[in-house]
Amino acid sequence: MGRTDGAREETMAQVSINPDLCDDTRACLAVCPEDVFELDGRRVKVGDASRCTLCFKCVENCPEGAVEIDF
Repeated sequence: MGRTDGAREETMAQVSINPDLCDDTRACLAVCPEDVFELDGRRVKVGDASRCTLCFKCVENCPEGAVEIDF
């Protein structure tokens, strides 16, 4: 069979940060292995959500519960 090293499938997930809950700890930015999040000045925002591999590290590590992944 063929190798798929480095191959990735785009996800249809919608990644969002609830600004009312986000205290800007940047935990999501620190733990995301795919660099889905980026800084916009002092605030974290979702950059390229198509890079998300659904590892849920951002959701699990956000102390405020501000990160959401919807399908």
